Amino acid sequence: MKHKINIFFSCLLVLSLCAGCDKKSSPSTDEKKPKGSRDNIPVVLEPVWQEEKQIGNDKITFDLSNASEGYVMAAYTGDNPKVKVRIQNPESSDYYTYDITSGYNVFPLTGGNGTYTFIAYENITGTKYSQLFSQSETLQIKNDYTTYLYPNQYVNFQKDSKAVAMSSEIVESANNDLDAVQYVYEYVVHTLEYDDDKAEKVKNGELAGYLPDVDSILQEKKGICFDYAALMATMLRSQNIPTKMEIGYANMEEGAVYHAWISVYIKDIGWIDDLIEFDGKNWSMMDPTLISDSNNSKKMRKFTKDKSNYTTKYVY
Repeated sequence: MKHKINIFFSCLLVLSLCAGCDKKSSPSTDEKKPKGSRDNIPVVLEPVWQEEKQIGNDKITFDLSNASEGYVMAAYTGDNPKVKVRIQNPESSDYYTYDITSGYNVFPLTGGNGTYTFIAYENITGTKYSQLFSQSETLQIKNDYTTYLYPNQYVNFQKDSKAVAMSSEIVESANNDLDAVQYVYEYVVHTLEYDDDKAEKVKNGELAGYLPDVDSILQEKKGICFDYAALMATMLRSQNIPTKMEIGYANMEEGAVYHAWISVYIKDIGWIDDLIEFDGKNWSMMDPTLISDSNNSKKMRKFTKDKSNYTTKYVY
């Protein structure tokens, strides 16, 4: 028996979390710096539809061939204009909900090793959907960072993306990955202007299913916080720096506050959580000089937050 369910709310949450910042930054006036010792040639990993391991039916196909790389792909061949996919991570009751677009869709596997459930729905009317397919598969991911090097539906880019070329230019003077992260952060927050009109449309539900177009954001030099985070993640991933775009809540005294994080993986250090964050109004970055001083545990502890105060809902 097919199941009917309203799955609009989970997509709306992601957009709501990313529509709230109102900080406008001034353009950067930094002068041209000399070439750094770090290699700034872009490294763009491309998802591949391989057909070696697939599940699905006559309308929807999930390609799990490269699950070990940290992603799956899906393609819909039916005639329903509104199709959604849900992915449930291992040992989690939360679902990631995505809209299916034309062609091959790329979705990250953010739950590590374990059993994932893949569900597809077709629209009936309004926000009501009927289950088209559901199946669970046990998957092994080769490590905890490759997932966050590949493009996906939310952090979408290709080799010829203008954002990739711009990132290479921005980090040209970097001597290490932390330098590169800082330069990308400074460029994005000082170049982009906050788009109040788009934010209002998101809040009003006019942009349901909105996905960032990083090259359009770069060209227009404006966007909502979702756009800021997607552009930062694109620029860093294309520089071979694994980058998570995380969205959730900060549990403050006044109640839950929308919060966003950019976490990066640095060789010889590992994951640096919350390196770049959005507190509901402003973007900020932890001092990278303290991070690089890995032996200075007192300073590191000072900047490490109590994770019990934070709730991460989605990672892309």
